[in-house]
Amino acid sequence: MRVGISTASLFNRYELEDCPPHLAALGVGLCELFLNTFSEYREDFIGTLKRRLDENNLAVYSVHPMGTQYEPQLFSIHHRQREDALKIFTAVLAAARTLGARCYVMHGPSSLGGVAKNMEMTRLGPIAQELCELAASYGVTLAWENVSWCLFHTPEFGLRLLEATRADDLRFTLDVKQAARSGYSPLAFVDAVGERLVNLHLCDYRLLPDGRSVPMMPGQGECDFCALKRALLEKGYGGPAFLEVYSDMYKTEAELLESLLYIKNCFTLPGEA
Repeated sequence: MRVGISTASLFNRYELEDCPPHLAALGVGLCELFLNTFSEYREDFIGTLKRRLDENNLAVYSVHPMGTQYEPQLFSIHHRQREDALKIFTAVLAAARTLGARCYVMHGPSSLGGVAKNMEMTRLGPIAQELCELAASYGVTLAWENVSWCLFHTPEFGLRLLEATRADDLRFTLDVKQAARSGYSPLAFVDAVGERLVNLHLCDYRLLPDGRSVPMMPGQGECDFCALKRALLEKGYGGPAFLEVYSDMYKTEAELLESLLYIKNCFTLPGEA
């Protein structure tokens, strides 16, 4: 499977539009773009970003907006909140189309400490299906990501959401570090929704005696990436694998490159570049 990197790994080290040459210097040709804020959803900014990506021969597979800015409101019971959030969501979808991205990575509503209101599957399902259909109209697949502080933090949620939406085009992003933070092996999410996975965020982790996890650079923690690859292939996974680490986890880009090469060694199949 093709290995790339998320610009989230360079967060706050460079402005997003200045990331392309740094990604190219790492030897990757595929990236996920973490869009940081509303000004980065604008058409003029996206045009500049697209030119810089093209200049560095970088293809975009997925966009990942700062979903806390509007994604919870996509599921609001207040019509004006939903209408305004949908305008932003649509702008990001238009940006994704311009950038040539195939996926929109969604966090969705937060769990608010487990006390999220008005988030019954009978409400979530139809809204999720509507969002999938809107994304599809822009040529983009909605790929809902597991996140420890969001509703989708258990494998069961993914199964329940699929049943509630019955949307053929609902897909998922697996985040390894977020699975560990939620108290699950990433393999549990592969078992639950592996046939619907289209995107992969890779970061290592170390489990503490109290059950908490600490994110680590790939190759420095406890995640069995080879077992993960085997499980994904058994489910027919055909998407890419993206290195996505926090930018304060490493000091130099040489360290980032080392982790990227480790991931490539684990996930590149025979015959792939």
